[in-house]
Amino acid sequence: MNRNSATDVIILKNSRIGDIHKGVTMLTPQQGLLSAIAHGAYSRKGKLRGVTNPFCYGHCYLYTDPVKKSIKITDLSVNDFFSGLRESVTRFYSASLWAELVLKTFGGGAESDRLFALLLDALRALDSATDFRPVSIQFLWRYLETAGLQPELDACANCGAGLAADSRRYYDPRQTGFVCVNCAQPGAAAALGRAAADYLQYSGRLEFSAALKIGLEDAALQNARTVLYRLIQDVAETPLNSLRIGGGIL
Repeated sequence: MNRNSATDVIILKNSRIGDIHKGVTMLTPQQGLLSAIAHGAYSRKGKLRGVTNPFCYGHCYLYTDPVKKSIKITDLSVNDFFSGLRESVTRFYSASLWAELVLKTFGGGAESDRLFALLLDALRALDSATDFRPVSIQFLWRYLETAGLQPELDACANCGAGLAADSRRYYDPRQTGFVCVNCAQPGAAAALGRAAADYLQYSGRLEFSAALKIGLEDAALQNARTVLYRLIQDVAETPLNSLRIGGGIL
């Protein structure tokens, strides 16, 4: 067994181990989610102190101890700190929402290389975005697709009736999908309007950067965001702390 290895990583979460050591959870393109220890990363002079914070992207060098069954970070060469995320509360909370979703769903069963590329594209776009909403909408919608959880927009998830001509689709948590007006629960509030549905369907086929150039009215952006927030929490099967804490921001 080769105890030394290296991989590209995006740091998603930190935790404290003892007084000075840091637990680091990261996304990798080959192994998906990976947890490791950064020894001394909470000490003042620890060389890993500043490079193992959430949303750092870089090349990580690892040592695997087969006896203790633990992984240690020996070094990390940072490609990007995404400093713009820390200059804006909305950007930081948006990235935190994505990280929490990935962690709570264990990567959603997605192909790790596709998920890694998607998250990297989204973080690069968010780092300088003036409006976080289109970036977050694109990440969340595409995340559902990479995880095989993206709901159908053209057909009712219950009866199979076509939805192309409908002015709105009603989100049904029982189906984790969209249903027609005839199958919607009485008083269903989470409705996806025609403009938001068309936007998701069309933009989802484009490259990430190209999708962000599509203009959309504010009401439709808000509608898509609201429905997606409901959907991802059902997929995660738990309320998301990022939405609870940052509800007035996101």
